[in-house]
Amino acid sequence: MCGMGMSRSEKTGNLAGRIEYFVRRLFERIGGAFDFALRRPLNPQPRTDLSALVPPIERAIEERLRREPPRVFAPNLIELRYDYETYSGMGQARVGFLQRELRATIYEYIHNRRYATLGEVQVKIGFDVFTRQLTVRALYPDERRGAGAPRAEPGARQPEVRSGEVRLRVGGRDLRARAASDGGPIGVGRGHDNLLTIEDATVSNFHAAFTLAANGALWLADLGSSNGTFVNGVRLPAGEKSLVRTGDRLRFGEVEAVLGLD
Repeated sequence: MCGMGMSRSEKTGNLAGRIEYFVRRLFERIGGAFDFALRRPLNPQPRTDLSALVPPIERAIEERLRREPPRVFAPNLIELRYDYETYSGMGQARVGFLQRELRATIYEYIHNRRYATLGEVQVKIGFDVFTRQLTVRALYPDERRGAGAPRAEPGARQPEVRSGEVRLRVGGRDLRARAASDGGPIGVGRGHDNLLTIEDATVSNFHAAFTLAANGALWLADLGSSNGTFVNGVRLPAGEKSLVRTGDRLRFGEVEAVLGLD
């Protein structure tokens, strides 16, 4: 009858079911927290917030001042390098916004202190496949070519930019992405923010990355993937890179590929 209460066994079963549900939810939350903690960058501050980025940039500028009386020169080239996961999660719209706003803010900072510069203020935001934390560099035009390089003379010829197309032959189809020595790395992974996307459960969201050097050499780095990156059967240690060539057999997790560079 509708007015009758549940039996003792029914109440016990219902209570056990509720306890099981809450225990299961608790472990799901704990597991999600551990996964987030393991995958997030090591420096938890809001590193993509404009107000959080300005102070370290100002400190980098002050540390690199050149005093050549009667003037004081400030570096005008600001480079910010994120870990790949943070950078790819920002999106190009956010990157563009930060570059514009930081450029205006840094220009005002330098102008208000009456520092001179060797060129217009530029801000470039990118990522480094070998870092897990934000790095800030304040450079002069003569330093962008590399440490110890002589100062560039006006009208001097710039180094040649190398470019090519990276091609991965995976399961009868080709994955392609354009590489340039003055561009950023080419990401490989399950996430669709990568230029080379491999949809396979054994491939990490941000698995590996290719970089093209100024001399035309192509390098492959593992980004701390769960199931490893292999070059001709040899696994790359996390965070390390290997020189790769056309015809090399690569493996990302359990996905095999043949490399081509056009």
